[in-house]
Amino acid sequence: MKTLIMAAAAACALLPAAAMADDAGGSGIDISASLTGATDYVWRGVSQTDNHAAVFAAVNVGYKGFYAGAGTENVDFLGINQEYDLWAGYALDLGAVKIDAGMVRYGYVDAPVDIDTLEGKLALTVPVGKGSLTAAGYYTGNYFGSSNSALYTVLSGSYPLTDKLGINGAVGHQQISDASSDYTTWNAGLSYKVLPGATATVGYYDTDRSKNRLSRARVMGSFTIGF
Repeated sequence: MKTLIMAAAAACALLPAAAMADDAGGSGIDISASLTGATDYVWRGVSQTDNHAAVFAAVNVGYKGFYAGAGTENVDFLGINQEYDLWAGYALDLGAVKIDAGMVRYGYVDAPVDIDTLEGKLALTVPVGKGSLTAAGYYTGNYFGSSNSALYTVLSGSYPLTDKLGINGAVGHQQISDASSDYTTWNAGLSYKVLPGATATVGYYDTDRSKNRLSRARVMGSFTIGF
């Protein structure tokens, strides 16, 4: 079952990496897209592709702080092969601090049961030297088709070592109203800007659910091209 982004979580940000923005005709509308290949699809510490490779595609549109986007990626669980994600929200700069509030919907093509899920998101990002630190929470009242509510809290950070090389990491905790399913996950990694709009990453992911082969410690690599 899906236990996630975009991480990597993307906590090392495994929702697909942001691409270079394009100001459409000078209208103030920013459009970005990305294509990512990865050795695994790890979301909140758990493989969504049965420990196999994944391909992600995403597009995002922004206007004066408002944003919306969509993405899709392959998965391998419950007989499901494809996931799609929809998101929207508003990001507000308060001095050096950024507040981001939004919604994320996870959907599954040809799922044998209804596990589509809608989460609310609230995140706060503050600068730390040249880097940044983000605290975020994601809440849902119907955790992947169940009657359980769930809250995922995560603290993540990134820091540039050079113009091209950066480090990142995160610690997150998934709480589910069925407390027996709670777990903690963490990750750390490096990112390298190979070319403008092209980034390679490598990261270490782990959880405290080491008896589950999908959530054991692993190293994952990815390559993203932004448009």
